Amino acid sequence: MEPKLVTNPLDVDAHLASMALDKAGLVTAVLYAEAERALCTPYDPLGFGNMVAYARAGRKLRELYIRRDRDWELDNSYNQVAIKNPRTRIRVVPCNFDEGAGDRLVTPSNRSPKGEISRQKSLCNRTAWIPGLIDKGAPIDVDGYRTWILGMHLDDERPPKAELSMPIDFDGQFFSNFATRIFLLDGTDAPISPAKKSESAFEVIDITVRRK
Repeated sequence: MEPKLVTNPLDVDAHLASMALDKAGLVTAVLYAEAERALCTPYDPLGFGNMVAYARAGRKLRELYIRRDRDWELDNSYNQVAIKNPRTRIRVVPCNFDEGAGDRLVTPSNRSPKGEISRQKSLCNRTAWIPGLIDKGAPIDVDGYRTWILGMHLDDERPPKAELSMPIDFDGQFFSNFATRIFLLDGTDAPISPAKKSESAFEVIDITVRRK
């Protein structure tokens, strides 16, 4: 099944509004995660930057949506950093995606292998999109929530890319297909993180120090 691609800005806004979300909030979470990741150095553990990005994106989602909208709640189920909305029955979980994130011509996937919980959620999401089987509005996860992934691709050279997507297929340990992909950042319209900008904001000045 080909995913539904939501790229037009007006359609993006409408889809997100129906989910009690907005592009500005989701992009803010991604840019915050990128700025925090940029503070990592080669002396940190291997892969630590991706862990930081995941954690900080989740924290910013919580700070933005739980504080301003009482419908959103903290969600630690399955040991994931997420938010959930009991009214819309939607869960949002951040995830590091490969370079396919935000690219309408490529099907993205998670950057690191996922486990059984992600596979089960993908299959649960899928049942709601099988024609004639279950109505799209019916509860589809074990706790009645539909899981959406805030997929983000962050690297050291290019602006971030991101999308909000509903996974429906899982190949081994990686997402392989999505029912809907809502595009947020395509890598051309987002600023480089503040941390990267600050590197070029200072001149190197030689100061001669003499003993008295």
